[in-house]
Amino acid sequence: MRKLIDTSTGVCVIAALHACFVYVQFDYLTIFNNTPQMAVLFIPAAVRVFSVIIFGYWAGLGISLGTLIHDLHLHPLPQTLSETVFSASQQGIAASVSLLIWALLSNKVSCLLNPQIDFKRINAFDVLRMCCIQAFVNSTTAHIFYIWSPSIHLQFDWYYYAVMLVGDLTGAFFIFIIANIMFSLLKRTPPFPRKHYDDTMNNQ
Repeated sequence: MRKLIDTSTGVCVIAALHACFVYVQFDYLTIFNNTPQMAVLFIPAAVRVFSVIIFGYWAGLGISLGTLIHDLHLHPLPQTLSETVFSASQQGIAASVSLLIWALLSNKVSCLLNPQIDFKRINAFDVLRMCCIQAFVNSTTAHIFYIWSPSIHLQFDWYYYAVMLVGDLTGAFFIFIIANIMFSLLKRTPPFPRKHYDDTMNNQ
């Protein structure tokens, strides 16, 4: 029961974060948006990548719910309900499939049904690989949806595909870099500054 509650809480947190990141993307980062569907720097991709790494496949449900919250309430889109549901499902499934592919390719992940990640061995190159996988899977499945969708009806175009691919990749890895910088700075500030800690260890 406790595990179910923790999972439900995680899904809700991911949904809220994803909805907020998409809102920020399309309201405050418009300079990066080529079209309503594509951007050369797409920060919600960071939520997709790191939520599935931390929470596993259940994160896909949170991403889908977050997309529904955004598309139905924050920025209602001129498309049918079925299109909105398909779009939300595509994004959640793409994130979960990305985790599955990453788990298949990485020797630092075990148990495909419930991926167990060896976080102590994970490095920036592993994260970059996951970002690349997510960018490829999401861009491909999203374009399939765009071609099918009667409201969008976008013909496949290599330029738009490349824009989405780059946007998902840069958005996810950029947030990863920023987070690393912030954590590095926090380690050097009170109450646990790194220099003081190192001096203490050297004196012992």
